[in-house]
Amino acid sequence: MHMNIKELVPEKVESEINSPDHPTRRFVGFALLLAWHYNLWFLHDSFVGAQLLDDCVTQSWLIALVSAAVSFIVIAFALGRKHRLCNIPWMLWIATAAAVISTLALTLFAFSFPTDLIAYALAAVVGITNAILWVMWGELYSRTKTSFSVSYIGTTVGLVTLVCSLICFVLPTGISSVFIALMPLAAGLLFARGATIAKDMPYPTLLPKSTANRALKPMIVVCGTTFVASVACYFLVAIIPWENLPYGEYAFTFGSIGGATLLCIIGVICGLTNDRLNIYRTFPWLIIIAIISFALFLMGERFFVPSFFVVLAAVSIFEVLLIMYFGVLGVKGYVPIGFAFGFSGAFIRLGIAVGNAIALYYEANPAFAKVATDPTSLIFVCVLAAVIIPLVRQEYNITQLMAPPATESSQEHRIKELAAEFSLSARETEIVMLIARGFTTDNVAKKLVISPYTVNTHIRHVYEKVGIHKRSELIDYINRTGSDDDKKA
Repeated sequence: MHMNIKELVPEKVESEINSPDHPTRRFVGFALLLAWHYNLWFLHDSFVGAQLLDDCVTQSWLIALVSAAVSFIVIAFALGRKHRLCNIPWMLWIATAAAVISTLALTLFAFSFPTDLIAYALAAVVGITNAILWVMWGELYSRTKTSFSVSYIGTTVGLVTLVCSLICFVLPTGISSVFIALMPLAAGLLFARGATIAKDMPYPTLLPKSTANRALKPMIVVCGTTFVASVACYFLVAIIPWENLPYGEYAFTFGSIGGATLLCIIGVICGLTNDRLNIYRTFPWLIIIAIISFALFLMGERFFVPSFFVVLAAVSIFEVLLIMYFGVLGVKGYVPIGFAFGFSGAFIRLGIAVGNAIALYYEANPAFAKVATDPTSLIFVCVLAAVIIPLVRQEYNITQLMAPPATESSQEHRIKELAAEFSLSARETEIVMLIARGFTTDNVAKKLVISPYTVNTHIRHVYEKVGIHKRSELIDYINRTGSDDDKKA
């Protein structure tokens, strides 16, 4: 008798998770966090008393990026394998309130004071709260086993960012600042709704270390590639004189809108073609696009406009793909969800900050920039070309990590890994194998000629050792555990 896993999931919960209008399913709340970030730092009229490209605003932007990146890493290591931000009752509303208040103060008042230190402190709070809310959304997605496909996340993030950007663009200064400050509040309210639905859902159980270690090298390659690409792209974005761009400072606003539009288009295409857009196929092409942008930049001022807009849009796609990649790894249990979403935000934020800082140094030293800008651009082209090689070499491993659960033929090997990792006894291992094949408690008892009570005792011990709570979780856990046998098959 084979058990249908879907029968183990309550119909009401399944319908709520699969509903296309569910906020966690459609990424609306998470998209609002990204829209908050882009509108705050890319909208021309975000700040009262300061222009977008004033030194104080640029330095505040860098502080927000670095504080977010550091917060992501600190949160990841502080949470470790067992702790969750969502388990701290007051965290959501404290972080949301701090995000709203710091955004309002930064946009409306901070640059009116004689010192910029107040603005810098508020920017740091913005970065920290962004990291906290980002990771909390990741934890919620992991509990609801959200599908990180481009058709979901690309379309939703692109559409929400586009709509919010257009609204902010037409609102007068001051009103647009209030609208931006309300974005994290809206995200917090959506999170509270999603958390209520998911309150009884378990977090993914981490895979055995012998299995999870297979994701380590591909993760390093993807993180390193994203960091290098972010440094290069934002060096180019910041080094191009904004005076040479159409509409001056508004070019950053239009660039953000263009990136959001491109995400919508990609998401819609993937949804219509049922294409999940393999990560390994997309990253190399984005790097090639960045290389082409540098080539255009080196060809002279007449090519500054396409170079600027193309590379700015590319970074937006990099960010979404990195979220997808780590989101899948977190849901599958390869890495703790805090690490998954912490790293997805940290590497790209840190790369953007470094690239911007290098460009600012060049701008502050015109004589040095005159002789060093073109050679530096060529160096970035060479480095970008070089990082394609390890990315392509990891193509197979990345595909395996992103693949659906392995087939029944490799269950025995997976369960042996599970037994070794959690020190299951021979009898416990034997029972787990039978459960994975669809045996009920009574079937197992008859097969092994033992009492159902004894079977339940062994199953309870397995749950305690592995850290799960019910049969459906155990079956799901086994099916998520890929192995080398799958690669050899």
